[in-house]
Amino acid sequence: MNSEDQIIVPQETRFNMNNQFQDIVRQENGWNELWKRDIHPWDQPASSPGLVEVIEQKPIAAQIPKSGNVLVPGCGRGVDVFYLGNEHRKAYGLDISPIVIQQCKDIRAEKGISESQAEFLLGDFFKFQIPEGGFQLVYDYTFFCAIQPELRPQWGNRMAELIPKDGVLITLMFPLDNSSTGPPFSVSVEAYHQVLDSNFECLLVDNCTSVKAREGKEKIGVWRRK
Repeated sequence: MNSEDQIIVPQETRFNMNNQFQDIVRQENGWNELWKRDIHPWDQPASSPGLVEVIEQKPIAAQIPKSGNVLVPGCGRGVDVFYLGNEHRKAYGLDISPIVIQQCKDIRAEKGISESQAEFLLGDFFKFQIPEGGFQLVYDYTFFCAIQPELRPQWGNRMAELIPKDGVLITLMFPLDNSSTGPPFSVSVEAYHQVLDSNFECLLVDNCTSVKAREGKEKIGVWRRK
């Protein structure tokens, strides 16, 4: 299955799955419980087409840091960590679930990828220890929409702590809809501006290629630390 494939699930089934997902995630250690039960609808087999376009195809690619540290918060099984890490960039995957962090380490071993290119950390995004020099690049895939909306200003402040001057934040803005319950909680371009503009310059907000299930519900954003 590639990143544009979609498994068609009847609407009633999707509704029930979403209710189950939200019931579990509200529990203590809910995110880890989801991985324990193998329920992770946000997890994709490959990096999102929107990210690949920014890194490889759009003119903005020239402004994406080619070296230094990279962070993917809420990294899941690490597909974006493996994509972004290379001999010049060390990519860190951060997740609060010990189950999925161990899965990432197992996948890294299977792929024969060095820890110097892909490292996985168990921790809380708002509290984990920042490595020396911070992160020259951060990619937020479905982390912003997963946290409670009242935590978004704290998310913006934390991004400013993580990323030094001239570092870059890439945001895949999803879901751009009017759903009232979450996670995932609805987002808007303005919601990102509200919490980032004081510390970041917006370089790009654009439509992007999406997997079929998300067409019309996401945009890509690129921000540079002032």
